[in-house]
Amino acid sequence: MEQIHLVSILFITAFIIQYYFLFRYFLSFVNKKPSLSKRPKGKQAVSVIICAHNELKNLQENLLLFLNQEFEDFEVIVVNDRSNDGSAEYLDKQVKLFPILKTVPISSTPIGFNPKKYAITEGIEAAKNDIILLSDADCYPASAQWIDRMSQCFTTSTSIVLGASLYEKRKGFLNQFIRFETLQTALLYLSFAFKKEPYMGVGRNIGYRKSFFLAKNGFQGFRSLMGGDDDIWVNRYANKENTQICTQAESLTFSNPKESWGSFFLQKKRHLSVGKYYKSKDKMKLGLFHLSQAMLWILFILGLMLGNPTVCLILSFLILMHLVGQYVVFYHLSINFGIRFMHYNLPTLEILFVLYYWIWGIYASLTKHLKWK
Repeated sequence: MEQIHLVSILFITAFIIQYYFLFRYFLSFVNKKPSLSKRPKGKQAVSVIICAHNELKNLQENLLLFLNQEFEDFEVIVVNDRSNDGSAEYLDKQVKLFPILKTVPISSTPIGFNPKKYAITEGIEAAKNDIILLSDADCYPASAQWIDRMSQCFTTSTSIVLGASLYEKRKGFLNQFIRFETLQTALLYLSFAFKKEPYMGVGRNIGYRKSFFLAKNGFQGFRSLMGGDDDIWVNRYANKENTQICTQAESLTFSNPKESWGSFFLQKKRHLSVGKYYKSKDKMKLGLFHLSQAMLWILFILGLMLGNPTVCLILSFLILMHLVGQYVVFYHLSINFGIRFMHYNLPTLEILFVLYYWIWGIYASLTKHLKWK
């Protein structure tokens, strides 16, 4: 009997915590839009920076979508980082066709400087405009208005704009999980930023001012780390006054998803390995969310195994309420992003996400030697 009471109390506690995040952050985010009342008049010039290391195929597929944006004053800078796959020759041809395209070749990386961070730094220093938009070579903008939508979010007091980047829909359960994991991550960092508590961004779709980046000495203090060029940087310097979010469907970027579990886990190992460098308050808040999410499912299964009919009925009702809340949030988030929501697999995807986050997250946090390609 004591076991049943303990499981019930812990389960209800986890349920309450999950619903706190639901009402405090998620529902308010998916149903409201941030104010842009301080936006300066007119369109501001923009520099788009894309770092590429042996990305010829992706450049051939995606670069034109960045170059053909419907925007008055912008440039596209491709930082060609030590490529030997013909990228230089391809970019030389494109430079002749598009005056707005500039290339920055890199032949070597300084000792103690992560290659990706060094490439970004070189690109930013070469930019002629103060507003910088960053993406990756394997990404493409969702619309020809991507620059316009992202740049509109730079108000007079804004130094950082957090965008969203999703993955293309493909067949198979792996693709479902990748897209769910990406939506879960986007929901967290965008809803927290909407509530003026920014803690991370994604390098596939992020913007900040060149002057702000240089004033903070770029990646000084963590430039040797693999990863963190987006989330650690945002975690250090974003605050409630200087950060905006951009979540319109036209402002998204998309990437080709990984096609094997091995390549997906390798990619996520790099991303999850930097969470330990977040501010303590952010680690505590994220830890509370993920722990309560895991405990909710563990205690639900444990409660069913104990076999008490009344407890099973209560736990089943509450887990159903949790899933209803999740469904509402992800449904509205998908509507806002203009994508289709995989509703029928939500319980399976969330349980797998819990296992992935804790098992692979702990492993990634203990990994020291990682490389950017």
